[in-house]
Amino acid sequence: MVAIGIVLGAGLAAARPVAAAGMSREPSADNNDDWTLRMGLNVDVGAGSTITDFNVNPPNNSTLFFTSVSGTLDLVHGFAAMLALRQWWLPGPNHALLFGLGLRYEPVQATWGRVFVDGALGPASTSNAWTFGFDVGGGIEWDLPDVPGFSLGPYFRYGDFINPDRRDSNDGLAWSIGGSFTYHFGRAAAAPKSAEATPHVRRGAWHVTIPDTDRDGVGDDDDQCKTVPAGPHPDPFRPGCPEGDQDGDGVPDVDDACPVTPPGNKADPKRPGCPFIDSDGDGISDADDACPTKWGVASDDPAKNGCPDKNHKPPASAEPAPSEESNAPKSSKKHHHPKKSTNKTTGGERIN
Repeated sequence: MVAIGIVLGAGLAAARPVAAAGMSREPSADNNDDWTLRMGLNVDVGAGSTITDFNVNPPNNSTLFFTSVSGTLDLVHGFAAMLALRQWWLPGPNHALLFGLGLRYEPVQATWGRVFVDGALGPASTSNAWTFGFDVGGGIEWDLPDVPGFSLGPYFRYGDFINPDRRDSNDGLAWSIGGSFTYHFGRAAAAPKSAEATPHVRRGAWHVTIPDTDRDGVGDDDDQCKTVPAGPHPDPFRPGCPEGDQDGDGVPDVDDACPVTPPGNKADPKRPGCPFIDSDGDGISDADDACPTKWGVASDDPAKNGCPDKNHKPPASAEPAPSEESNAPKSSKKHHHPKKSTNKTTGGERIN
């Protein structure tokens, strides 16, 4: 009890000076608005031995197994509150289960990982009684660059249970050593999210970088056009390649109604990628004009759209529509040739 009290008390007293010294290289937890990013989960698995017996009839073997699950919430730099559930699988049918509240302290936080010590105390249960216990431990964790937020390393832990068997007044003491596995949500969220993000180079850590020559977000190993950016219209069938645009008007050929003709200064609003051509000046594109050489008016009937209407006359600025007379075929005139007749009486010719 005295040992755990000293650890927790010293940790709380030193929390503010450590934060002021800025010994952590992680973002300040107390300035983080999202409290979930200050959370971490830890699992410890290991083996050990009993130091003193946990019951009046102990087995000859003193080997035990240890498992633990704990959650932490960062308070200030280097300090986190902890809720722990620890289980000592004792020799024989006995066990020791601790429900603890405690504190985790990280005196060393570096680019490669951290050194930690922690302690928890609370109610405990054994096969023979409900009692009270505590544990203290420490270890080293290394960050895994390929799994942001995840770290692992060795730990050592000591546990003390007060009078675990009512038939005996001795405390149950045990130790264990094993592996510690931690996932921290804040460190995971701070990692780069895409290939375009520039990762923070950390001394002593290694990274795998996939080249992207054209910087279009598609790595060279998948990019079928390594030196040509995909642009705003990527080809869905060729990763890293732009869609074809033969006339260079910015409209992909698959959407361009005139794939080899640029629209020029005046584009057709109804046909993407096409120029607006209006031969008769009536404001209707030749593509939609049923009478492209005659000034006309718009109509819902495609067969009459852009054709002359007797109720509408072309403006002075428009080319006049050809007259009906000029369009009418020329009539053929028959020439009368006088017939010649012979006067049988006189023997001369008479013209009728």
